[in-house]
Amino acid sequence: MPTCDRQSAIGMDEARERAGNLAFPAPRDQALIGGVGLEPELFPIVRDSDGRPFSRMLLSHPGGTGVLEVVDSLAETDDRIGPRTGGPPGPAEFPVEGGGRLTFEPGAQVEHSTAVFPSVSSVIADVDDVLGRLRSTFRGHDTDLAAVGIDVWNDVDTVPQQLRAGRYTAQAAYYRQRGHWGAVMMRHTASLQINLDLGPDEVWQERWLLANLMSPLMTATFASSPGPGAVCNRARAWQELDPTRSGFPRLLVEGSGVDPRFEWGQAALEADVMLYRVSSEHFEPGCVGCSFEKWILEGHPRWGWPTIDDLDYHVTTLFFEVRPRGFLELRAGEAVPDRWRPAPVALTAALLYEDGAREQALSLLSGHRNRLPDLWRRAALDGVRDDEIRDLACELWGLGLEGARSLPQDYIGDANIRATEDYLEHFTARGRMPPDDLLDLFEEDPARALEWASS
Repeated sequence: MPTCDRQSAIGMDEARERAGNLAFPAPRDQALIGGVGLEPELFPIVRDSDGRPFSRMLLSHPGGTGVLEVVDSLAETDDRIGPRTGGPPGPAEFPVEGGGRLTFEPGAQVEHSTAVFPSVSSVIADVDDVLGRLRSTFRGHDTDLAAVGIDVWNDVDTVPQQLRAGRYTAQAAYYRQRGHWGAVMMRHTASLQINLDLGPDEVWQERWLLANLMSPLMTATFASSPGPGAVCNRARAWQELDPTRSGFPRLLVEGSGVDPRFEWGQAALEADVMLYRVSSEHFEPGCVGCSFEKWILEGHPRWGWPTIDDLDYHVTTLFFEVRPRGFLELRAGEAVPDRWRPAPVALTAALLYEDGAREQALSLLSGHRNRLPDLWRRAALDGVRDDEIRDLACELWGLGLEGARSLPQDYIGDANIRATEDYLEHFTARGRMPPDDLLDLFEEDPARALEWASS
């Protein structure tokens, strides 16, 4: 919480150093081929009596059926889903046996955050198992869990914000200062976040750089949030929403790239304060142009100056395309149907973990570091329809496939490699993306599009 005593407030150099060290702690004795964690999100889409997409299921419906009530019913009989803790207006979660948890976004999106698994094959198997249990239960309530980047069956204005406590209310108020994109991001998008190890001292900086360099190509390749003028409206939302905390750290693009800790620490200072945590349950929205650096220098007329705890909380509100948290959280991926989910996971893990693939990928992309914002913008608008981006993506993912085949056979798994090959052949090589299939089906029959997204 903030302090009225400026002497006990955090200083500029201390804040920069601490933010950098939180993101990139001293390298541990990690294996070169590391673990994998996933965070897939899905939309609960209700069908009417004729099987047509009807509405977004609400998070909770006391006396009726909402998302939480459906998962409650699953938890009563399923050996992997534990009982619920929490609930509206605040966050709720269900523990998953074997590690991980089920949580929920402000638009009632269901999120499965896995434990860290030792391989791509094992984490994919875990996600398939948990989501299979969820899908079966939701279908018993005439609801499909759709894995797409944006809800094409409902308008965002018809989906209320369903997490209204503390942080969420203040976050929504902060984003309203920047237009309608905050509502789109919070209530109307779904992602597939991939968590990978930083690794030991000799590789972590390379992994950090490569993860950023390939982010626009991930956006383009796995775009699945179509809308007016763009194939990836989820990325477009982040681009329009708050450039101080999204995209890429300024010094990563403009600087030397030799000191990630300093670059990230400076990014934390330059980011606007999204939320002032006045007490454990009381949050106030920040304002445009009020950076953490400005807070340190000038204080706040009501809340005083920031403490170490305020800095620690502030860094949790940074949403750059790659977020270093002692591991690498890759945020560029969008929700894709189950059959395609292995592709982004296998490719990113192989490129970061297989030495030869990583070195060749860095050679391919390093010259584009200062172009990252432009490539990201173009990726959101046109995806792999952009000739340059498609050519770079095909070359990069070719290296990723070679790397996947070079890793121990059971690390990726033959079935996951085949699914990746099929995805690249069906979409990327042809200059297509999931929205092309999705919208073709949607125009024919919205129910068929929902089936496509839910299987």
